[in-house]
Amino acid sequence: MKTAIITLPLHTNYGGLLQAYALKHELETMGHEAEVIDLKDKMPAPKGLKAPFVYARRMAASLFKGTEVFRERRYARELPVVAENTSKFVDTYISPRVIDRYADIREGEYDAFVVGSDQVWRPLYFRDIEDAFLKFAQGWDVKRIAYAASFGTDRLEYEYTQLEECEKLLSEFDAVSVREDSAVKMCAEWFCREDAVHVADPVMLMQPSEIAAFAAGAESHPAKGKIMTYILDPTREKTAAVDFISRVASKDVYDASVNPYVREIPLRERVVPSVEQWISGFSDADFVVTDSFHGCVLAIMLHKKFIAVGNSRRGMARLQSLLAMVGLDARLVHGIDPEDDGEFFLSDVEWETVDDKMNSFRERSRKFLIDALSTTGDFTEKNLNSF
Repeated sequence: MKTAIITLPLHTNYGGLLQAYALKHELETMGHEAEVIDLKDKMPAPKGLKAPFVYARRMAASLFKGTEVFRERRYARELPVVAENTSKFVDTYISPRVIDRYADIREGEYDAFVVGSDQVWRPLYFRDIEDAFLKFAQGWDVKRIAYAASFGTDRLEYEYTQLEECEKLLSEFDAVSVREDSAVKMCAEWFCREDAVHVADPVMLMQPSEIAAFAAGAESHPAKGKIMTYILDPTREKTAAVDFISRVASKDVYDASVNPYVREIPLRERVVPSVEQWISGFSDADFVVTDSFHGCVLAIMLHKKFIAVGNSRRGMARLQSLLAMVGLDARLVHGIDPEDDGEFFLSDVEWETVDDKMNSFRERSRKFLIDALSTTGDFTEKNLNSF
C-alpha cells in the first residue's frame, strides 16, 4: 500500500527527525511503500491581508521587548547553515517528498495517509492545523489513520472554528491513535472520537540495537562516562538539577543542548551536530538529565539512569504519560531538594520490568498499525488490550 506520512516539518529537531524515520521504517518493514511529506517553507511569512497587521504588531513590540520583525527571512537564510548536518540524515534515511503546500498532493497518488507522530495536532507547531486532519484530502477514497498523534499538552489550544472543522475531519478517519493517555480523553471529549487508543511513539518501535547502530556512526564520543544533559528550555531549576546530579554522582557534565536560532550566537557556532552524534551522547553517558520527550525515550531504551525535568512550556502530558507507562514516573521532577542525598536517582533501575512493559506496549502499537492499514483489521481497544 502506498502511504504518505503527514508530520511536522523536518528541520533541526532531533526527536522529530528520528520519529519520522522510525515511522517510515516501520511501515516499510510491514511491506508498505511509505513516503514522508515535508514542506519546502519551514516558517512561512504572514501573507495576504493579515501580513500588515502582523508586522505592525511586531514593530510595536520590538520597541519594548526586542521582538524580531522579519524573523521568517532570517530563519530561511540561516536554516541551510544550522541544518547542514541534520540534513544529511534527512536525505539519507528519510528522503522526503518536498512540496510547497499540502494542496499539491493529488487524489490517487496514495492509498493511505498516516498522520503522526510528534505534536502534529498542536496548532502552535503545525501551520494550517486543518491539514493535519487531512483537509486537503477531503472526499478522497483513501485510508486515513492517525498514529501516535500528539496535542503536546492536556489543555485544548484550538480556536472554536478550528475545533469545529477538525472534529468533522477526524470523523472521516478509519483509525485514531494518540501518543499520550490524556489525548485519548481529549479525542473523546472534544473531537467525538471515543475509539481513540494510546500507542507508542514511533521511536519506541525501534530496537535498542538499531539505535546503537546510529550511535556507532558518530565522529566523536565526548559524553563517555559523563552526565549528558539535553535541555530544550533552560531554566534555573534545570541548571540546579544538573549541578545536583553532577555533585552527588561525582561526574563531569557533557551538554548536548543546541541553540540554532539564538541571534546572539555567531551563525557557524549554531550548526547543529548530526543525529548520530546526538544519539551517541545517550549511548555513551553514564547518566542523562533532560526535559525532552525523545530524550527520555532514548534514555529508557538504552538503559541509562536519568531524570526528566518538567517542561511545562512544551507540555507536561507527554512526559507524564511516557514515564507512567513504564513505571518510571518518579524520575520526573520539577526541582530537586539540595539536601537530598541523590540515592534514589543514582540507584539501579529494574530494567527487566521496564523492558517487559515496553515490549508489551510496542507489540500493542504494532498491532494497531497492522490492523488499521489492513482491509479487515479490528483495532478496537478491546482487541489491543490482549497484548
